[in-house]
Amino acid sequence: MPSWKREPLEDFETDALIEQASSMTDEHELIIRTLLHTGMRADELAHMQSNWVNWRKGEIRVQPAGDWTPKSQAGHRVIPLRDPDVQRLLNQLFSQQSAIEMSRTTIWRRVNDVADETNIAKKISPHVLRHTYGTTIAAEGASAQFIKQTMGHQHLATSQQYIEYSEYSGRRIHQEADAIWG
Repeated sequence: MPSWKREPLEDFETDALIEQASSMTDEHELIIRTLLHTGMRADELAHMQSNWVNWRKGEIRVQPAGDWTPKSQAGHRVIPLRDPDVQRLLNQLFSQQSAIEMSRTTIWRRVNDVADETNIAKKISPHVLRHTYGTTIAAEGASAQFIKQTMGHQHLATSQQYIEYSEYSGRRIHQEADAIWG
């Protein structure tokens, strides 16, 4: 199993984080839900523009914005946008402005604001939410190639770690038990 400094959240922790963010501002909720349901990096979210979203196709296309460019060539990617709450929050925001218009530091602060109001013992950061996305889609059966493409990894081995981690996580164990015993 991969050893990460920033351990992904379990389902109950994700639920608690979303519930807390939903009781705060729309900005808090937008940040938490978007990071959890897209696997975006904080820096990508900070530079996101309305023209990245294709509402008809249900996708976000990470691309250069002004003088900002994605972390690597692999960072230029398409991310499925399937969560209805993320769609609603982004649509609400982009109906009023053309870009996210907040710094990476602000995103970190908002994640910490929400985390501080929960009883989650783990250290939570935007990157933990990214790891949570990766392990969640891996546990749901995503291939290493899909994980690589949607998360913008340069190397398939990085994506494979999410699959290995998810095989040891409680979510995967319960899914297999349910399949066996119903």
